[in-house]
Amino acid sequence: MKRREFTTLLAAAVGGSVAGCAGPQIPSQLPAPLEKPSYAEAVAGIRATIAQDAANPLLAGTALPRLYDHGKRTRNAVVMYHGFTNCPQQFDLLAQQFHARGCNVYVPRIPRHGEKDRLTFTLSDLTGGELADSGLESYRLASGLGDRITALGLSLGGAITLWLAQTQTVDLAVPISPFLMPIGVGRNFGNAAMHALYTIPSWYMWWDPRVKAKCLPEYAYPGFPTHALAMVTFFADAIFAFAGNVKPLGKNCTLVLNQNESAVNNNVTRDLMAQWKNLGANYEIDVLTNLGEPRHDIIDPTTFPQGEKLVYPRIEQIVLG
Repeated sequence: MKRREFTTLLAAAVGGSVAGCAGPQIPSQLPAPLEKPSYAEAVAGIRATIAQDAANPLLAGTALPRLYDHGKRTRNAVVMYHGFTNCPQQFDLLAQQFHARGCNVYVPRIPRHGEKDRLTFTLSDLTGGELADSGLESYRLASGLGDRITALGLSLGGAITLWLAQTQTVDLAVPISPFLMPIGVGRNFGNAAMHALYTIPSWYMWWDPRVKAKCLPEYAYPGFPTHALAMVTFFADAIFAFAGNVKPLGKNCTLVLNQNESAVNNNVTRDLMAQWKNLGANYEIDVLTNLGEPRHDIIDPTTFPQGEKLVYPRIEQIVLG
């Protein structure tokens, strides 16, 4: 979607609903730091999750979680969170590259993503609690795979990574273009608009109205219900609520932004980092340049094959040095 389309959507929601209406409740208390399982417990838990998804007839094979491991606990383990409307296939190539460099890697599936019916409306029922809980459980399992744990994610996966940086002692968090608020929309107007949007019936929006259901990649949804869009920003609000007065537990965090971003508001994420910095968190921001025309997904090799050369090496350097 283009910036003006997002803005028009939100303005219409504010004008057509009741300003100030509250959205659904999202995490209001910080979870306790999670205990690491043993390697055997972690692998068993991940394989059980994969088997459960494999037995679900609604899910596509490309949507199944991935575990690339070396049969033993390694020095570095990485958990990777895919983007909004995508699925684990998005990170498969990068996951294999990290595995080739000696890491154990887990790529979980975010709830309500990856169904065979690409036009499913299931994302309308997505909740902030589902996002928070699934992020915590997948991180807990991944933490048993290695001595040093990195959580990284793109878009919605980047927001989950920020949630982990706030709530868990993750060794390194690498949120990539996190989806906290659409591009061109500030938090004040955006929050009011999203809460209003959630009070009216959800409708489906195409990522690219020109091609609609033919939008690539074929394993991702070609659009989204508007309630899901609102819920992602509600989840982001929960992170902001804690970031205002609770120092994040993440030991290190490197925020990765695309200078030529096309979908999310980078300044909103910078504001979150500034709040954390005021509380004493010494986190970093890495801005990628020269990636070509404006784009949001800089990971998926189907739609941005250049990422393997322009983005992956930088991500690997941030994680492994």
